[in-house]
Amino acid sequence: MKRFAIVLAILLIPFWVFAQIIKERRVYYLDCSYSMVSNKLWDLVRDNLKKAVDNVSDETTELIVIPFAFDDQTAPRLSPICAEANVAGKNMIKYRIDELATNKKTKTYHYVPIEDFYNNRVADDRITYMFLMTDGQDEDSQRRMVKKLLPRWGNKYGNKNVFGFYVMLCNDAKNQEIEQVVEQQEHLWKVETADVNINLVRLRDNLIFNKRNEQELVIKAEQGNLLNCPIEILEISCDGDYYMVDKLRVDKDKIICKILPKNDSVKLPEETIMTLKLKPISPSQINGFTCLVNDKITIKCKDKKERTLKMRFE
Repeated sequence: MKRFAIVLAILLIPFWVFAQIIKERRVYYLDCSYSMVSNKLWDLVRDNLKKAVDNVSDETTELIVIPFAFDDQTAPRLSPICAEANVAGKNMIKYRIDELATNKKTKTYHYVPIEDFYNNRVADDRITYMFLMTDGQDEDSQRRMVKKLLPRWGNKYGNKNVFGFYVMLCNDAKNQEIEQVVEQQEHLWKVETADVNINLVRLRDNLIFNKRNEQELVIKAEQGNLLNCPIEILEISCDGDYYMVDKLRVDKDKIICKILPKNDSVKLPEETIMTLKLKPISPSQINGFTCLVNDKITIKCKDKKERTLKMRFE
């Protein structure tokens, strides 16, 4: 009887619960120009990159490390290092990172990794993260990245599971023009750090809150660490302006919101949509730079009686 109840419970789990489990791909473009040595960043950044690789917990995650630095006399060419995030794959990638070398004759063309990412690296069936790590200025005289490529990011990926980080490894990498373009793009961030081990927080989305049965909504972090990372609401939009968030707090791996009707005297619709735009108040002191990769959460707010299924295990 107990076995039957367990099987029944599994069969009754909605299909969308399984469908929400999406695998990941992480693409790291590593600047290998000689300035990484002269800026005393080469060993530090490679060590941090290896730590970031080690910290990927899902063994099905695809890891791609792509070194870039180009001889001015030859066509730009990239040689990806690819593996799954299991023990053997991580060890291979870390070994290859240790074997990377720099060359005084190379130059830095930032458009090449961006173009490569657009054309080759986005997986339709995976959440894809891009990290472009550089310590210097773009030496492309035509400024193809700023003028042509980066401004397309938001339109291409702003509504997709694709997220990018322009990682400025030191002050020499700062470029006001690039930063302005990055800030205008959805799903693209600039990060000023030599540590690429970014705390990526992905929250559960497309939630349901029924006023008849619940007082609070729980937004669980499916990835990343919310510890010591207080969250604030930047914006609330609600069809018909029926609901508001009275309180918000972080509890371990979840955000808890108290949702109330704005006016008790108004008849509420059976269903309406509310959207929350969230932001970390400050970076986590434990996890370094924290990023909410999906900062907009959609909530279907209901006000109707629904049947509930209760199961008892004997």
